[in-house]
Amino acid sequence: MDAMDMELSLYDWSTLPCRRCRSAEHVPGELLRMARAQTPEEAKPRNIEFHVLQENWVTETAVPVARVLMAGLTDRSVSPDARRHFLDLLWSFVIVDDEDIAEACLEAVRAGVWSLYEEVLSGRSRDSALFAYWLVKEVETAPARVERLLQVARHLLPENLHEDD
Repeated sequence: MDAMDMELSLYDWSTLPCRRCRSAEHVPGELLRMARAQTPEEAKPRNIEFHVLQENWVTETAVPVARVLMAGLTDRSVSPDARRHFLDLLWSFVIVDDEDIAEACLEAVRAGVWSLYEEVLSGRSRDSALFAYWLVKEVETAPARVERLLQVARHLLPENLHEDD
């Protein structure tokens, strides 16, 4: 069992809401499918958007999903494409209109902040590094640490990144 499987097992997904289905019972399978993806197409979230999240609305299911995604980032076998989608979903969860859910998702991100630093510094993907950097900026309480991250990892981030992004 890895960290993602362990986190998935902590929730009764059949009791969590889904906007399209009777419950979020299908969500663990979707997250595992993404984590095991070997191609960019396989890594796309198909049953998260419009089920748990759509633009600025979100269900409370986003909180355990955020925790699972953060646990998934600790697994080095998760493909760069899947990691990018994990980070994109996390970013979407922390900027939703529901402040309580957004804050709970931020707490999940805060709990795994070093995984985000590793993602930026890994050099695996500029897109993933950018999402991870934005998340670090959102949760890091030490501005000097964010500044230092930008100094040492600037070459790993997209060229069009501005320091105020």
